[in-house]
Amino acid sequence: MSKKALLVVLVLLVAMTASVYAASMGSIGLVNYASLSDLEEDDSSAYVPGIRGEFFLSDYLGISADALVLASWEDYYGDTSYLMMYIIDVVARIPLGLIEPYAALGPVYLGYITEEDTYTDEDSFGFNVRGGVDFNILDWLSVGIEANYFVDDLEYFFDNTDYYFSEEGVRESALIGVTAKFKF
Repeated sequence: MSKKALLVVLVLLVAMTASVYAASMGSIGLVNYASLSDLEEDDSSAYVPGIRGEFFLSDYLGISADALVLASWEDYYGDTSYLMMYIIDVVARIPLGLIEPYAALGPVYLGYITEEDTYTDEDSFGFNVRGGVDFNILDWLSVGIEANYFVDDLEYFFDNTDYYFSEEGVRESALIGVTAKFKF
């Protein structure tokens, strides 16, 4: 089959299935991220797991909240501590039926959780931009792939955009993720 014919078939499939799945009003799911360098080195132990909840105010606009575990360790006494990342995003999506591209933007907070207390400081604030595609397997289940780009200092980012968009900057600031969501 030629590339043009394949493209026409894919466009027709998307167009025909657009009415099959109604846009969900919310979802809860799992996310798993890895940095580009970890993926290239095939380091499967360096993944970043998390959970995500989403609520959509319309078919196209919503909010999401993520909680990611960046690291965990056990101290001398056996107490476990966690380095957490909390993300709150405004999400824009295009519900096309079987596929659902989206983009999101929002603040990021870092914090530590110990068995006794939680800690954050004023330097633990940043921003993120993410984009991805969900594949709606069933009307209540989707899997997806996304890229998440983090910036911890906006002034530094705008003064050094050449670095942030260089290969090294992308490796340092971006995570690639897979998602699994239950939609309602």
